[in-house]
Amino acid sequence: MKKITKTILATIFATTLLLGATACGTSAYQIAVQNGYKGTEKEWLTTLQGKDGKDGKDLTARDLYNEAVSEGFTGTFLEFCSEVLGVDVRENNDVDMIAKNATSVVSIYSGFSKTTYVGGLGGMGGIVGGLIGGGGYEPQLEYYYSAGAGVIIDLDKSTGTALVVTNYHVIYDSESNAKGGISDAIYLYTYGALNGFDAQNGDQTGNGMKATYVGGAMEYDIAVLEVTSDYLKTCVATAATFSADDEVQVGEKVFAIGNPDGAGIAVTEGIISVESEYIQMTAFDGSEVLQYRVMRTDAAINSGNSGGALFNSIGELIGITNAKNAASDIDNMGYALPSSQVKNLVGNIKANRAYSGARVATLGIMVQVVKSNAYYDENGRLRIAEEFEVVSVTANAAGKDLKTGDRIKAISINDGEWVNFTRQYQLIDQLLCVRKGDTVKLKIINSNGIEETISIVYDKDAYFTTYD
Repeated sequence: MKKITKTILATIFATTLLLGATACGTSAYQIAVQNGYKGTEKEWLTTLQGKDGKDGKDLTARDLYNEAVSEGFTGTFLEFCSEVLGVDVRENNDVDMIAKNATSVVSIYSGFSKTTYVGGLGGMGGIVGGLIGGGGYEPQLEYYYSAGAGVIIDLDKSTGTALVVTNYHVIYDSESNAKGGISDAIYLYTYGALNGFDAQNGDQTGNGMKATYVGGAMEYDIAVLEVTSDYLKTCVATAATFSADDEVQVGEKVFAIGNPDGAGIAVTEGIISVESEYIQMTAFDGSEVLQYRVMRTDAAINSGNSGGALFNSIGELIGITNAKNAASDIDNMGYALPSSQVKNLVGNIKANRAYSGARVATLGIMVQVVKSNAYYDENGRLRIAEEFEVVSVTANAAGKDLKTGDRIKAISINDGEWVNFTRQYQLIDQLLCVRKGDTVKLKIINSNGIEETISIVYDKDAYFTTYD
């Protein structure tokens, strides 16, 4: 037991030197004193070196981690440092972690076809001639594809079945002949797989896995795919882990993994520039302008990164990359859809397979932020707190009992745990978790400053909006 204790202390000390971090601001020597060591710090350092400075000279935190893994520990190296050693470290470049993340990302190629007309006048004349069947104009199928990426979020190696999340626009083209614009030739490639994709014939020579479209929502730019393949049973593919923290922090280190330029899986790094903002984009069918909540990063995001992953420094999935600002006078402004929204939307799409989309609970109200300020949370991380209130209520809507001036503070679904709101978008994210028949409770502060609880039973189709 003494040997193990000394090893842990030595590792903490080594980690402190290498990574510049200690547990709760307490040095390893202080921990040793608290555990009964009587000598000076210099004497204590000497004891860590082993006999003649040899026994412990090669000891590292990684050594201890490897020993723990051999004894059954299943977490990552950083989780080991945090959970076992009590050291909050974020390695500058954990190659093992990044490699594991890369195996949870797939390249996606979506094949499409569209009908064109050739001969005669060409252009509009050719199209008109083709439509009326005169003038010798011949219909011709044009085959093409879009390239992007996706993230494995669930994987059963025994059956070779995986669930993959990607961007809607990766597998959709409004100008194609495909039903609903969704490609019927979607092929996935894991890291290192042989790419034999052909827009007309699919994959005949490589490790391409044909995927099935589960559902998606253009309004959220998210689609869910499912694939079953023997290749998945033996390849190195893994499932990504969603971040447990719904909020990221400005300056947090991130890694983007995708399929830039359709050339295969690649990694870029950067930081979070803005932790939550809204961007506007023309809908992929050209019908309207849509608004997306995103995180901004300076990690390189290029064509083909769409649908790929944004990981934090401990390997957790925090976003799905979907856009970049391509203006000539703008540098390093890429965007990712936050995982807090994505994971709730994926659950919604899975629960509404019959609709091939999402059915989102609505309140029928308009709200606005009336107060916003920055603060440091209990872990010293910079956060933003918002208060928002109801400004209008639609008659006969689900939230018809809410009143102008009510401030919505928390939500509970089916008497589950209360989720307190610190940001307005958290209310929207939670409504993605509501299904028909659910009971939703809202904790509010009314215009008189009195706390109330309002209960809503989502028993009407009119209380939902369907997106597909």
